[in-house]
Amino acid sequence: MTKILGISVIDVIPFSKGIIFVKKEALENETVKVSFFSYDTDTEKIAGVTKNVYLLNKFGPAFAPIAQQLGDYVSCDAGTLPDLNTVILYATGEMGIFDDQGALLWTGDLFYHDSPARDVAIENKHIWCAVPEQNSIIRYSTTASKVVMRIGGDKSPTFACPVAVNEYGGMLYVCNHGSMKIRTINLKDFSVRDYMAFDEPVHKYLRVADKEFAVLDSGVYML
Repeated sequence: MTKILGISVIDVIPFSKGIIFVKKEALENETVKVSFFSYDTDTEKIAGVTKNVYLLNKFGPAFAPIAQQLGDYVSCDAGTLPDLNTVILYATGEMGIFDDQGALLWTGDLFYHDSPARDVAIENKHIWCAVPEQNSIIRYSTTASKVVMRIGGDKSPTFACPVAVNEYGGMLYVCNHGSMKIRTINLKDFSVRDYMAFDEPVHKYLRVADKEFAVLDSGVYML
């Protein structure tokens, strides 16, 4: 496990050659500066990137109108549905769906048992999200506009304060802040297995080509 960054980041997303991360810095005049950087796995170097490069990789070709409508485009997670619509979700449970031109189609709150859902993993027309307060992962149907499945539960040991979820190759990777583990869900039979354990809380897991990345309390690592 190699530490790439020892700084606190407020967002990390994949791009074709590695990851793009966002750093927030408080300035002396009480304003906040947000900067964008990339880590290239081929060169193993960090370089500055433009805001538009970050937005394109996060929201897709319609990034400009989406970002303008959101205002806070850093704090949300995003995913692209099969119809090329973009779904965004904040940790507060506020969700929005935009069409492929960036027009807002729907907005509302995604809660499960009065607890906000967070993070986005796309599985066809379904959206998988984490619900930290309920120790659960939920599957939301965009066609039925409702939660159609839950894995875990408030009193279940399956997940411990899950905060992020991603899908790769028919598997969901769930980051558990409480147990400091990444657990997997096989989307064929919904079996749950341990994937990786850490000595500190894990906030996010990403996979780019054959490289794996994790965001921990102490920084960003290549696994």
